[in-house]
Amino acid sequence: MISIILLILGGIFNSVMDVIYFKWDKSIFKNIKNVNLYNWCNPTYSWKNKWKDRDPSKGEKFPGSSTIFVFITDLWHFAKFLMLWCISLAIVFYTPITPYLILDIIILHVSFTFIFELFLSKIWIKK
Repeated sequence: MISIILLILGGIFNSVMDVIYFKWDKSIFKNIKNVNLYNWCNPTYSWKNKWKDRDPSKGEKFPGSSTIFVFITDLWHFAKFLMLWCISLAIVFYTPITPYLILDIIILHVSFTFIFELFLSKIWIKK
């Protein structure tokens, strides 16, 4: 059961990555009023957050900001970081759901993809 919950969360985080990257103009994230948060979420601007003065020619904003700590520089990398943790923890905490491994794989896969699609097409999209 823990693995299903973790994969559902992973699907949500994966949907954040896709909606801001592929559907920004239709997403609820586009309506963020706080400038700093908006620049952290919007991939058009957020990729610059890892660089000193938002200028790649000046180098990293802080040690590891373009590598090991990139996940704190923008929403896309943060969502990816959380998605990968959820998937990793789902593996660690996996216990059989049914007596059949293939059925468990299907249940886990559907848990991830159903929630991913729900959030991508319905929840994160502004009406």
